[in-house]
Amino acid sequence: MILQKFALYPYSEETTQLYLKTTDNVIVSKEEIGLKALEKIDMETYFNLFSCLKWKKYVGIESVHFRLKFNGQVRVKIEHLRRKEEHIEKDCLYDAIIQSDGTEYQNSKEIFLPEEGMLGVMLEAIEDTELYKADFSTDQMNLEENDIHIGIGICTFKREKYVERNMNLLKEGILNNSNAESYGHIKICISDNAGTLEAKRIEDSAIRVVKNKNLGGVGGFTRTMLEFLNGYEKVSHILLMDDDAIILPETIERNYLFLKHLKKKYYNYVIGGALMRLDHPSIQYESGALWNNGDMIAHNHDFDMTSLQRCVVNEAEAEYDYVGWWYSCIPVTFINKSKLPLPLFIHRDDIEYGLRANGEFILLNGICVWHEAFENKCPGTNEYYDIRNLAILNAIHDEKFTAKQFKKVLFKEISSNIGKYRYKYVDLNLLGTLDFLKGAKWFSEQDGIEIHKKLAVYNYEMKSKEDFIGYKGLTEEDLSPYGKEQREHVPFIEKSWKMATMNGHFLPARHGKPKAEIPYPNIYDLYRYKEVLYIDSTDHVLDAKRSFVAMIASYVKFFKVCKYIDQRYDKVCEQYRNMFGTFTSQNFWNHYLELDHNRDL
Repeated sequence: MILQKFALYPYSEETTQLYLKTTDNVIVSKEEIGLKALEKIDMETYFNLFSCLKWKKYVGIESVHFRLKFNGQVRVKIEHLRRKEEHIEKDCLYDAIIQSDGTEYQNSKEIFLPEEGMLGVMLEAIEDTELYKADFSTDQMNLEENDIHIGIGICTFKREKYVERNMNLLKEGILNNSNAESYGHIKICISDNAGTLEAKRIEDSAIRVVKNKNLGGVGGFTRTMLEFLNGYEKVSHILLMDDDAIILPETIERNYLFLKHLKKKYYNYVIGGALMRLDHPSIQYESGALWNNGDMIAHNHDFDMTSLQRCVVNEAEAEYDYVGWWYSCIPVTFINKSKLPLPLFIHRDDIEYGLRANGEFILLNGICVWHEAFENKCPGTNEYYDIRNLAILNAIHDEKFTAKQFKKVLFKEISSNIGKYRYKYVDLNLLGTLDFLKGAKWFSEQDGIEIHKKLAVYNYEMKSKEDFIGYKGLTEEDLSPYGKEQREHVPFIEKSWKMATMNGHFLPARHGKPKAEIPYPNIYDLYRYKEVLYIDSTDHVLDAKRSFVAMIASYVKFFKVCKYIDQRYDKVCEQYRNMFGTFTSQNFWNHYLELDHNRDL
């Protein structure tokens, strides 16, 4: 019984060390790995380590075999890896030389799983050898046998090339591959919020495209939920995934095999995926996170997953409030119990839904996607949603979160934008607050598309980086902030002085070139600059200029809004709590999405 397949064939050259670490002459192709005598393969990697704790706790695995299909002679070494303080301890559990002609799998002896840590495999060729497949399997007969059918829900808006890329990967790896463990158990529904996909280029018996009213990411994801819940082919889980994330078949396979034997007591848990950086493919951006009333904490942020120590540390269990909808595999039983998402349009929708799980998440090495890092984008209209939706989430999920605490959060956010000279974003923050204070009934009657259109006036015009070469003496090198070291810590005295002078707003501006920065810089490094150019990952530029008048006006507007918060906050929070059930019902969503389904959850 296969538990975890080894991922032997890297997705790209940049991701090779997440799969295999080899000596120079090892030849890796799509069909096999060729090793000369004495060549070695280190498979103690992010994709190929085996989590003792999670397979034992959640599935009930007591022992495993390492199975290998190859032609030649190799030495197999299986080690138990565990963290001890700042180091990794290794114990050898199996060390043997085995030979095969490639016709059958060769098994290791039975290996009993320790209570924690991970299993890793090292191979050394004794003679020229061809390696085809490998996995961890078990002979246990007392495991659960769950009937798993995963419906993948993807929301897209004018991302045709990304959607086609991912569908081609899944067709080749699973949907049209009868050797895949999850073959016949995966269906895909794509909510086309823009109505621009050419369905005939994508659809087949397992993939369906539905045109949807553009009500943001949550509108598209909820539409796919409804299609699976009300469809003729029932699914056990709905896997929500971003359209522009790179989806790999081996991740879906690992998810499927884990769910297939998951203990009944954990069946209602959500399987989450880590987010890997697209610009630095070996770096993990986040592996689950805490909401913390809006001061979010991303677990294991910026972990280099080519590091064995990081892989072992990353697999330790943590407290989670949510997992991002770039990869969130949700049991239908959970949806039936918890109902549908809140209609937040974009931002914080996955967090709100995750808070309903009360920490019941499982994250497993190798279940991940690659996505552009969020700090590489200017926030734009998200500055409105981040504040409005933060207030809605805390109103519903934390009755102890007071108006005073909300004002502190708002003050911190607008001060950050003032310090970055992004005064229009302050207006977005305050507008989000005012719209929240209009109450739940007002919110329920709004057209999300119209709100989104109106926000455009508060956004900045983004220009091409090329337009700024030569501007005030700037060179192309000046306009390349990526890769430059960003300070994480600022000395207390320096920070105190810069805060007292409003990051230099009260002092004369320094002379010289404008400062080129990433969208989310260390704010204290902008001290006394007259102009800052924020350059995103697409080489578009937001040109922000310092203004003493705009700074004063922003704080005046903030204090006016604070008076309104004092008057309305408690009453409005109660309204949102009272209407929560209405917002999350299928009847509401059928009306909101203009659908004809009648069944309520």
